[in-house]
Amino acid sequence: MAQRYPAGPQRLLRLLNGRAVLEAIHRAGHPITTTDLAGRIDLSRPTVAAAVSLLLERGVISEVGPETGRKGPAPTLYEVNADCAFAIGVDIGHKKIRAAIADVTGSVRARAEQESPSDRDALIERVLAMCEDLAGQMGIALEAVGQVVMGVPAVVGPDGRALSYAEGLPDSGRGLGTALGRIVPAPLILENDVNLAALAERRQGHGTEVDDFVLVSLGVGLGLGMVVDGRVRRGATGVAGEAGYLPGYRVIAPPGQRRDLVQDYIGARYISAEARRLGLPGDGTPRTVFELARGGDPTAAGIVDDTARSIAHVIACVVPLIDPALVVLGGAIGGNGDLLLAPVARHLEDFSIFQPRIVASDLGPGAELIGATTMASDLARESTYAAATAPSGLMEAPLSLS
Repeated sequence: MAQRYPAGPQRLLRLLNGRAVLEAIHRAGHPITTTDLAGRIDLSRPTVAAAVSLLLERGVISEVGPETGRKGPAPTLYEVNADCAFAIGVDIGHKKIRAAIADVTGSVRARAEQESPSDRDALIERVLAMCEDLAGQMGIALEAVGQVVMGVPAVVGPDGRALSYAEGLPDSGRGLGTALGRIVPAPLILENDVNLAALAERRQGHGTEVDDFVLVSLGVGLGLGMVVDGRVRRGATGVAGEAGYLPGYRVIAPPGQRRDLVQDYIGARYISAEARRLGLPGDGTPRTVFELARGGDPTAAGIVDDTARSIAHVIACVVPLIDPALVVLGGAIGGNGDLLLAPVARHLEDFSIFQPRIVASDLGPGAELIGATTMASDLARESTYAAATAPSGLMEAPLSLS
């Protein structure tokens, strides 16, 4: 049987120590000396110094300069080489494509935004051009990017490429995932946009406080991002969170006929249709309707209350199943917490005996892109750090497991 590792335990131990030191430098978030590193992890200073030498050789950390303000010889400071890897996050929305490139520390270095074409091939070309431009701004080719994560308003199948329930994409997403995977020359992951928004909430929003919460994202459509035990839950086929397909409560259809669904009475299209039906002034967009409600228009306020009741119905359906500590309202419509929080809580009392804490997201319309960039940066960092602390033989040839 071929050896799994090309050297003995001592070399493997040195590499494990190297990873521990690298993670400690990353977590520090600022330049740090070998002495301070030894105080943070259970390793001797000579062991830390040897690991630092390896990490410098492999380009994942760099010398910042001598530390000042101490007596005696000034020790050298080290930090993660932020440019050792880059990652790109993309949010393919119904109207806009937003993208950002981050370095290995997760710091966003550049952003881009363009209109989302209605033609599939044009959409693919635009996304590719945006990614290439962002990579070029960092002085690298797109194929050198460590990870790309793209959020889509669709269910992503277990194969990571098949898209379904994707009415907001050209050709309902048919073939889009496969085409993107073929044309993007860097590692690519496709993910549901609301799942990415939930990840953003977990890392930078209200979800940092709890391990179990639900993001109710309402915009053009309705979606749930469900975080259980600190992780986003996608389900066996990716449809977890497609709350628009929950049975509605307004019309009970006769046997054999399709009953109404939640999505029939919620979201941007429904709000606009109601605004037109009721003769509201303005362009009928949800933004205008909510602004009119803020100004005291009773008809607009009625539409907002109608929306709040549908949101409460969804929450009532979900809470007994996963018992979240928190419900976060997000999305272009759901984020209007000043108008929605109170009526949602009031209507929830009619639907359910369970009353979770409900808050509005503070992340704004960029939550999906934050989540995509965060995931991409995490994955790029993991692969880069793993390669930097792997035995050189493992980097040169694949392991033999036979």
